[in-house]
Amino acid sequence: MDQALQSDEITVQGYSSRYAAAVDDLLGIEGGLVDDPSDRGGTTKYGISLRFLATTGAFDDDGDGKADFDLNMDGDLDGHDVRMLTVGDARYLYLRCFWKPLDAEVWPKPIGEMMFDQAVNGGLTAARKMLQRAINQSLMEARVRMGAKTAPETLKLDGALGDLSLAAVIWVMRYPALGMPAIVMNYRQAVRDRYRSIVARFPSQQKYLRGWLARAERLGRV
Repeated sequence: MDQALQSDEITVQGYSSRYAAAVDDLLGIEGGLVDDPSDRGGTTKYGISLRFLATTGAFDDDGDGKADFDLNMDGDLDGHDVRMLTVGDARYLYLRCFWKPLDAEVWPKPIGEMMFDQAVNGGLTAARKMLQRAINQSLMEARVRMGAKTAPETLKLDGALGDLSLAAVIWVMRYPALGMPAIVMNYRQAVRDRYRSIVARFPSQQKYLRGWLARAERLGRV
């Protein structure tokens, strides 16, 4: 594998140092308890929403027949369980449900971190598709603006990141006029477009747009 794509094997408190840094940054963005009636995710703490906890987070890893995050042990996952979440719970959920499924450490910095941020914010598939969009935009710039004839084929926007996606990233990174800055810039734009699309479909979310766009702007900067 390309040296730039190797995983960081150093661990901090049981996590890789790369994950530890990424999750600390994310927790700083997400903040603590939020119970806004207009938030479509429901009660949220440390970025973990009730909607997420009741679906993706409804697993039973210890095999006792009960959802692991039914923290008040009342038989269901509800807002009370969200309120009881600790920072340690959030770190575990982020790792299990987002960082690992994304194979974030396989991707060069800051691609893994950008996808991680957006997967937490909008889901794994959306985060992956936006990377494909960013790659395709970078390839288009290489072909149309720079006359590159060896650029890889355009990726299908299916959210399935594999060898073709990885090869395209490596190509863009090594193309002198593009490199990682092009991928980062185009990923930010894909994120902005997604946020504006949400507001267009759900006008009640307009009040979040300014913060969302600021979130997009900081992607790849830390």
